[in-house]
Amino acid sequence: MFSTDTHTVEFTIKNKLGFHVRPTQRVAEMAQAFESDVQVQVGERDADGKSVLQLMGLHCTAGSQMQVTASGPDAEQCTKVIEFLGHDRFFVEDHVDYLDPERHLKRLAGISSCFESDIEVEVDGQRCDAKDLDAIRQLNIEPTTAVEFDVEGPDADQARAVLQKLAKHKFYVEEKMGESS
Repeated sequence: MFSTDTHTVEFTIKNKLGFHVRPTQRVAEMAQAFESDVQVQVGERDADGKSVLQLMGLHCTAGSQMQVTASGPDAEQCTKVIEFLGHDRFFVEDHVDYLDPERHLKRLAGISSCFESDIEVEVDGQRCDAKDLDAIRQLNIEPTTAVEFDVEGPDADQARAVLQKLAKHKFYVEEKMGESS
C-alpha cells in the first residue's frame, strides 16, 4: 500500500433530488477515511472530494455523470467505496420504491466488499464474514444494533474507518423520507 496509484470511476447520479446536502456529506465523509487525494468532476466543474462545500458547488442534478479520481496509496479502495455509494444513491432514500428492509445489511456487505482485507462482523458473540450477505442475515442486525468489526489485511485501517462511520450513522438508514416534489 505504498504506491501512489490513480483510479477513476464514473457513474450517473440516480437521486431524484440530485447531489444535494446528504449525498455530498456522505461522499466527503467517506473520502476523508482515505489518505488519497480525491477529485470529483461533473461536466466542466470539479471539486475536492473531501470538501462538502466544494462538492455542493458542483450543482449536480439527477442524470448527471460524475467522475471520481483518487490518487494515493489507497486510491482503488476509495474509488470503490464512492462508486458503491453512487450506485446505491449515496444511501439517501428519496424514492419510496427504494425502501428495502434489508438495505442496511446490503450496505454492510457491499462496503465490506470494496476492501481486500478479511472483515468479520460480530454481534452478541456471533461472528461472520462481513462480505457474505446471507451470513449477515443470520445475525439479525438492525440499524441500532451494536456491531464490532475484526479487520485484518492490507487496507485494514481504511476498512475500519469506513465501517465505523457506517455503524456510527446507523447504516445511513433514514427514519423519515424526504418530501417528494
